[in-house]
Amino acid sequence: MKRMRYYSVICGLLVLMLVSCKDDSIPVQARSFIDQYFPHSSVVLVENADEEGVKEYCVWLNDGTKIEFDMHGSWRRIGRNKTGVPAPLIPDAIKQYVKIHYPQDVVTKFSKKNYGYKLELSNDMDLRFNHQCQFLEEVD
Repeated sequence: MKRMRYYSVICGLLVLMLVSCKDDSIPVQARSFIDQYFPHSSVVLVENADEEGVKEYCVWLNDGTKIEFDMHGSWRRIGRNKTGVPAPLIPDAIKQYVKIHYPQDVVTKFSKKNYGYKLELSNDMDLRFNHQCQFLEEVD
C-alpha cells in the first residue's frame, strides 16, 4: 500500500511538472532556434534563472537535449549526449578540425565563451577555439 501511494505521488508530481511547463515562457528567438535545429523534439522543462540581474533560460527537450539561452533567446550552451550537437550549429572550420583529429567522436556539448568556443567530445575531451575558429587548446 505504501508503495502504491509513493508511485501515485511521484506520478502526480511528474504530471504537474510537465503540465506547468509552457515553452511560451521562453523568448521567441529561443523558440525559433528550437524549432529550426530540433524539429522532432519538444520542450519538457524550462527553468528561469536570474543571476545578478541577468535572466537566463535552461531548456530541456524530450530527447535529452539541454540548451541554455541568454535573456534575449540567443543560445549559449548546447548539450546532447546521445546523438551529438546538430552539425549546422558548429562552424565549418571547427567541424573540419574535429573530423580530421577525432574522426570517431561526436560533439556532445558546444558552448559560446568569451574567448570563442568550447566543445566536449564523446571521449570527454574538451577543445577550445577562438572567435575565428582557430584551435587554441585541448583539455583532458
